[in-house]
Amino acid sequence: MAGSSRFVSHVKWWFFFVPLIAVFIMPAIPDRSLFEIPDEEASSVITTIGQARANEATEHANDVFRRWFVESGLVRATIDATQMEDIGDGGVTDFAHTWVHNFWLLLYRVVYRAMVMKLWLVGTVVFCAAMFVDGSMRRKIKASAAGFASPLSFHLAGHGVLLVFGVAFAVLVAPIPVLAPYWIAESAALGMLLWKASSSYQ
Repeated sequence: MAGSSRFVSHVKWWFFFVPLIAVFIMPAIPDRSLFEIPDEEASSVITTIGQARANEATEHANDVFRRWFVESGLVRATIDATQMEDIGDGGVTDFAHTWVHNFWLLLYRVVYRAMVMKLWLVGTVVFCAAMFVDGSMRRKIKASAAGFASPLSFHLAGHGVLLVFGVAFAVLVAPIPVLAPYWIAESAALGMLLWKASSSYQ
């Protein structure tokens, strides 16, 4: 149990808390290209799901970002706050201005990636539900044949499910291209782990 608690705490730290911290630390890096959506990432989305659905994801991301952050006045307020001229501030104003611009670019990329990920949500739910049911049926067949379930396999699969969710959250802020096939791989991995967990449950 102690090992499980350590594993869960590590996953929470590296895949949930660290990305949240990175959202506030990474914008201090002056290289603006690290916060934009890479061309290869956008191209992979178009190639995988088509131009129409890619445009739909982009429009949805624009709409969400505008409603949550632009129309609420948050973007304008933070940008205006860093445009005040303050001679002799040792570069603090320039640093704050860069941080704010990079922060909003990063946050928009998070929203965009979330909208792309959402395109696979229904398919992932259906696939995972089917795998879970199949795994449960396999467990019943094994039980009727006097087979046994493996608690170790169940716990490992459960940890794997948590890890998949953590990685999916972490890549939203990753400063590297997240190609569209990655989300397909995430869905497949999640389905297989749920199958293993349901077939090994005791």
